[in-house]
Amino acid sequence: MTDPVKIEFDAPIQRESVAEMVVRRILDMVKAGVLKAGDTLPPERDLALSLNVSRPSVREAMRGLAVLGVVKTRQGGGAYISDLGPDALLGPIQFYLSLEGMNIRELYDARSLIESDVARRAAVAITDDELLQLEALLQTQHHTIGDPIAFRKSDFEFHELIWIGCRNAFLKRIGESLNVIGLEFRKRASERPGVLEQSLRDHRSLLDALKARDPAAAAAAAEAHMQNVYQSTIAQEG
Repeated sequence: MTDPVKIEFDAPIQRESVAEMVVRRILDMVKAGVLKAGDTLPPERDLALSLNVSRPSVREAMRGLAVLGVVKTRQGGGAYISDLGPDALLGPIQFYLSLEGMNIRELYDARSLIESDVARRAAVAITDDELLQLEALLQTQHHTIGDPIAFRKSDFEFHELIWIGCRNAFLKRIGESLNVIGLEFRKRASERPGVLEQSLRDHRSLLDALKARDPAAAAAAAEAHMQNVYQSTIAQEG
């Protein structure tokens, strides 16, 4: 007989706590569609009984799911599955970014990469009807240049149409999520003189490139826009 083969593993097997297993079970149910946005979860006592775990373990799991943005609590008690949108699920990342100023640069570096590729693809795939909708949104932005809140709403809709227009659901979700992460920074930056005017000019250049069906020009316009957004964002942070 030969000697057994010696195997060296990079790391030992990590044991999960009971609370972590509860979190995993609930997340699996969300992924499978068994639990959907808005569904009310059973009371803590019932969850503990059905999962055959202790109530403290369920309580710890609920806290973790709340931090992740998957579960929310109602006033007066009770928990439910959140809408699972970017605003809910990216809360912890937003908090992290608010503590780490250096990550503003990394955020907009990522946005530049994503938005330029989205625009490149949209220049080919976007429909004529979507281009008309973008033009209408640009006119709305002209009229809301003095109202940062209204402008930000139309700004999101403008970019959303381009994300849709790239015809890639994954890129759409990534672009949407990165936009949400940067929103807190942009709320303050958009109050500064000239910032919204620059965004409007950037949007015009981007839309013109999309209308021309020019992928390279669209990518360049989107990247330039992200760089302008980054510069105005760090200016208000300084």
